[in-house]
Amino acid sequence: MIDKKSINNFNRIFKPRYSILTMVDPLNIFWGDYSLISAELRLFSVAKSGNYDYYHLLSGLDLPLVNQDIIHSFFDKYPNKEFITYSAALSSKQLSTRLHKYHFTSSFRTQNKLLKCYHKIEFKLYSKLPEKKIDLDKLSFGSNWVSLDDELVSDLVKHKDLIYDLYHRGFLVDEVFIPTFINMYPKYKKKIFYSKSVTDKPNEFQGNLRYINWWDGNPYTWRLKDYPKLEYARNNGHMFSRKFDENIDNKIIQKIVNYDLGEYYESY
Repeated sequence: MIDKKSINNFNRIFKPRYSILTMVDPLNIFWGDYSLISAELRLFSVAKSGNYDYYHLLSGLDLPLVNQDIIHSFFDKYPNKEFITYSAALSSKQLSTRLHKYHFTSSFRTQNKLLKCYHKIEFKLYSKLPEKKIDLDKLSFGSNWVSLDDELVSDLVKHKDLIYDLYHRGFLVDEVFIPTFINMYPKYKKKIFYSKSVTDKPNEFQGNLRYINWWDGNPYTWRLKDYPKLEYARNNGHMFSRKFDENIDNKIIQKIVNYDLGEYYESY
């Protein structure tokens, strides 16, 4: 899926030689807005028609740290698990303020001074008023980048109307809806691969198997000098990482790709 606002940046789309590429209709996506959840559910809905064991939500700024044989072998070894990173950064009461009915939700990030001022007042007001749509003990949040099994993905798609009712006017709810859904349906809680919450430190294991650096940025974009940190992440069981940006440092991308390809061909 391509953000509809960015579609003109893609002059052409290359057809893969070996993989199947399915283009999902583009959607206008806005930071902090429910449109992020809409995009995820649309992707899950299209992907699940393939009847896969697992569904991996990745962005265009992600790279695998290992080759596909290792990835497949790992997930074959751990069937029927949910790979999600929980965060300990906010309390349930703080999270509940994200469920209020916010206004102008497509402009949480804006240069308009009037809208900035409005959102600042709205955030301050709602921070004093917890929203009780969901029991506080059910609220949780973490990374929106996940690897989920077919059962959970099917359930999320089936409950899309409930998810819409709970979150469609909220703020940063893409980080809330899957962890909270798992809490609402306890059978999924038992399937979490690694449930310890992170506090954004470099030596922590991230349960979604994605090594994301929040301690140096929002999140930090990797450079070539950071390669030893990514080796550390790989050796500790992380399968993916982000962010990578060819406009900031293309050499780290080439090094990761060359490692993955070299590792792949050595196995044959």
